[in-house]
Amino acid sequence: MSGFRYSLLAASVMLASNQTLLADTDNNENTRQGNTLGTIDVQGEASSVDSYDASMTTEGSGRYGTDATNTATRMVLSPKETPQSVSVISREQMDNFNLDSVAEVMQRTPGVTVNAQDTERLQFFARGFEITNFLYDGMPSTRIDTLGKQAALSDTFIYDRIEVLRGASGLLNGIGNPSATINLVRKKPTREFSGQVGAEVNTWNGYRGELDVGGPLGSDRVRGRFVAAYEEGESFLDHYENEKQVFYGVVEADITDNTLLTLGMDTMDYDPMGSTWGGIPLFFSDGGIADLDHDLNPATEWSSWAQDARTTFVNLEHLFDNGWYGKFAYTNQENNYDAQLGSAGGGQLNRDGSGKTLWSGRYVEDKTQDTFDLYANGPYQLFGRQHELVVGASYSDAERDYTGQSPVGLNTTVPNLFTWDGKVAKPAWGDINTLEEQTTEQSSVYATTRLKPTDSLAVIAGAQVVDWKYHIEGFSWLGNLDQSEEHNGEVVPYLGVVYDLTDRHAVYASYTSIFKPQTTRDINNNTLDPEEGDSYEAGFKSEFNDGRLNTTIAVFRVEQDNLAVATGQYISNPNVPGGNIPVYESVDGAETNGFELEVAGEILPRWQVQAGFTHRITEDPDEDEVNTTSPEDMVRLSTQYGFTGTLDGLTLGTALSWQNKTYAFVDRPGHSGKFKFVQDAYTLVDLMARYDVTDDLTVAANVTNLTDEKYYNNLGFYNGGYYGDGRKASLSMNYRF
Repeated sequence: MSGFRYSLLAASVMLASNQTLLADTDNNENTRQGNTLGTIDVQGEASSVDSYDASMTTEGSGRYGTDATNTATRMVLSPKETPQSVSVISREQMDNFNLDSVAEVMQRTPGVTVNAQDTERLQFFARGFEITNFLYDGMPSTRIDTLGKQAALSDTFIYDRIEVLRGASGLLNGIGNPSATINLVRKKPTREFSGQVGAEVNTWNGYRGELDVGGPLGSDRVRGRFVAAYEEGESFLDHYENEKQVFYGVVEADITDNTLLTLGMDTMDYDPMGSTWGGIPLFFSDGGIADLDHDLNPATEWSSWAQDARTTFVNLEHLFDNGWYGKFAYTNQENNYDAQLGSAGGGQLNRDGSGKTLWSGRYVEDKTQDTFDLYANGPYQLFGRQHELVVGASYSDAERDYTGQSPVGLNTTVPNLFTWDGKVAKPAWGDINTLEEQTTEQSSVYATTRLKPTDSLAVIAGAQVVDWKYHIEGFSWLGNLDQSEEHNGEVVPYLGVVYDLTDRHAVYASYTSIFKPQTTRDINNNTLDPEEGDSYEAGFKSEFNDGRLNTTIAVFRVEQDNLAVATGQYISNPNVPGGNIPVYESVDGAETNGFELEVAGEILPRWQVQAGFTHRITEDPDEDEVNTTSPEDMVRLSTQYGFTGTLDGLTLGTALSWQNKTYAFVDRPGHSGKFKFVQDAYTLVDLMARYDVTDDLTVAANVTNLTDEKYYNNLGFYNGGYYGDGRKASLSMNYRF
């Protein structure tokens, strides 16, 4: 069957058409650009391959949002033409609000929440479910559930934009949650020499430096770009600090006028000290609410979740004379961590601060993934009208090696948590007591067509056929481990309809199925069956100001079987305190219903906005709510205004995040049954101000969490909680050349 699939792909690349694919981009009024490479021309004398995705690039636009995206279907479509909800965080927005990590971007993205299990493990949620699907330059990445969450910590300085497609994304990923897909799109080389250098200091005793240089490399046909960032600093938590180094280099060459070869690599080294493992206690041992200080850090000084990531990629793109576009992409990703942890997660907290003990262990993980993707996209004629087709194939092979060790000779007593400074001798580590060797392999073929029966109607239909294999072997305190799972020929269909009511307004609807193999375990330590279901969405989209402002009203419904729901129980590990396995149960007939509102782009000249409201509720067949640690209602707003006249050069902005209450059922000392612990609704406010001293030099000031709101970002993880970040202020300077 696989031979037939790839033969079909090869034949489709050769499809012919009399139409030539053209990319039309508007030359809007130049605006001041903030901390980007200014008004440089990323495309310059653009080759035909450059022009294919020029409308999606945000760098230098001075705008929120983008003219087009291909995250949903691989077709370059405007937001109004895309039959799903899509949010785009542009380079302008990331620069102005100092959104230096992917987690910080997600905290400002409509419909998305960020839950911190501890200092280094952050989870993203949309529509009530964890986001597990990530694309890099539109290329899928195999999902592997592990302790490390490197994607959340990734530095954003190397990216042009970050796109978030909400809902299931079966066309590109095949498997995954019906939450969202995050597409991280890297910066491209520039055709003219240009660059920027920046520096920042903040009130957490931190500083950051940035360098971004691009231009031709001895020939107009060969271009490069080098990006670097370095930061170190502390936190709102006591005795916590981290250091991060980021490098990105890319070279692209015009092999012919219609063929582009791109080679690149990016790296990140992340080295924290004082890393927490789990959260802080919610209760005293007598059952009273603890309400501990915002800056309390339960970790030891030496506790560290050190991580590094390396990505190498090769792209070969060609635009055929008949308008067809083809792309081959290869990516190698390496993600590693060495977690040597000690944190006060054991025992019960007494009123005098005594009673807590340390969890400690060393966990080392090395992950390597190779991904290949080949696809073609172009027009074709049928029944006298022009339509569009995408056909492709993808293959990925991921390997993971993991070991665990227990401490030797560690004094686990925490004398007084209230005055804890983390000072305790670092232990030696014993023999390896947990060993896991895991392989995950996924291959797929996919095809999508956009039919245009009339000028006003577009029907997008497609499917992906997925083969998925998983094997893990090794040993742990539970005994020898040898488990395999395989699913072949899983068909994930997609159907979308967009109808233009006028040139500005359209209605749409879309459907896709859900298939997600699971590695979560039940009380008998057996993995749960794959999650299956259906995802529906319908809505109304509009565009204004020649497409520079887009609005969406959407309703959605998700139906799921075998939905994994945490029971609050754990399979205990007698060898490693805190090294327990969470227990889940499958829920059939779970339903999620909700709606979203979003506006993104230029309201008036120099006034940019991205705002969204989301409501959703997930219930089991008994109408009991599940996924209650994600809010039912949330608001996200980011806006900025650039002044003219006597205030020319000044830009002011604000960002606001509000969400209603969340809750978790936890164990409370002295109480029978589960206790409903509630985090009330809260609002976070950020401010920014930027002044263009000259055309090349800017200075800026930012404040996050202006009111220093104290709130639980996460509840119930190992029966504890984790506070969200406190207030931080920063000053920065940026020079462009």
